Amino acid sequence: MGKGRIVKPLKSTPRTDPAEILHRRNAQFSTLSQLSAVISQTGRLDKALGGTLDQLLELTGADIGSVHILESKTHQLKLISSRGISQGFVYAENCIPVGDCLCGRVAQSGELISSPDLSAEIRLTRSACRDEPFGSVVSIPLKSRDRVLGIMTIYAKRPHAFKTMDQEFLVLVGRQIGVAIENAQLYAGARELAVMEERNLIAREIHDGIAQNLAYLNLETKKLEDLLKKNAPSQALSELGQIRQVINDTYEDVRELLVDFRTKFKEDKDFLAVLSDYAKDFSQRTGIQAHLHNSSDGLVLTSRVQVQLFRIIQEALSNVRKHASARQVKISLSVTRGVLEVSVQDDGRGFDPQTLQKQKQPRMGLEIMRERIAGLKGKLDLESRLGDGMTVRVAVPLDAAEE
Repeated sequence: MGKGRIVKPLKSTPRTDPAEILHRRNAQFSTLSQLSAVISQTGRLDKALGGTLDQLLELTGADIGSVHILESKTHQLKLISSRGISQGFVYAENCIPVGDCLCGRVAQSGELISSPDLSAEIRLTRSACRDEPFGSVVSIPLKSRDRVLGIMTIYAKRPHAFKTMDQEFLVLVGRQIGVAIENAQLYAGARELAVMEERNLIAREIHDGIAQNLAYLNLETKKLEDLLKKNAPSQALSELGQIRQVINDTYEDVRELLVDFRTKFKEDKDFLAVLSDYAKDFSQRTGIQAHLHNSSDGLVLTSRVQVQLFRIIQEALSNVRKHASARQVKISLSVTRGVLEVSVQDDGRGFDPQTLQKQKQPRMGLEIMRERIAGLKGKLDLESRLGDGMTVRVAVPLDAAEE
């Protein structure tokens, strides 16, 4: 061989053992599956995110993690969960403006940002980040349908801590968290709307009952004053009796509202037990014997359905107390072909349905009952004859009510 230049062997780059890579991939996919179940099923998002951070730190070998939610009104990132962060850093990083420092840029761009060595990172603009002994960081956007809802940031105290597979794994987790955040926000919005609707209905009930009674009492006390000035004691006593009756009715209305506020309904709890307690209380308060008949064993209702049905039954019983002059009332529940049927039947004086239809001003309580049942995609009917009591019938298709 002729003379040639000496070729030095290339310096070998350490390679990760394929078995180790496979093991880490399997661990990541297993964790990803577990996280999906935890995030989607946990009622409290902050609690779910805390558990998620615990697992991610263990799996990636990181030391510190945080999750910020993007607040659309303030255009800032609000810290809602963290692990391993000092109290000073929590205080300093509680709110981060979008576009500020590394994390803020992630929310602005919607793309992952990583830094293998923070000691040489020129993009750090916040003093809290510069002062903490971090070595490396990965910050990912939390997105749903291409909309940034927050960020998740994982820190390690050592430089070059995160491999490419770690970053890819964190991006997948970020997508799941983004969907969970969007679902939580939608649920919170729906719950807020339901609360507002319920408040409006209660306000109308107060206006139709308590407020009108108080206005009536104001007029009657003026009449009573005039009668006393005219020295008409017998008429004054008669007027006083009417005032006392209205006060008693108003007191009962207030008690029913207090029951509304105190009654708590939870998913998969025994609605019939709550209803049975209320029927007993109704009997004790009014002297009208309320009997509960149930042929729907194993009935399970969501809290939303429970609340609306309870309010309808309560309004029906309130009408019995106010108008029926009844001695007893029967509350019946049954399920037929996926339809929950509820009836409230009294043995009072009843009324002529045609007379009710001719009234220019419909009874607000009846209108509110119809609004409640419409929200459950159900149907409400009244049956009555003079001298033969009244029956309120409700039919709720259970599948539609759960939507």
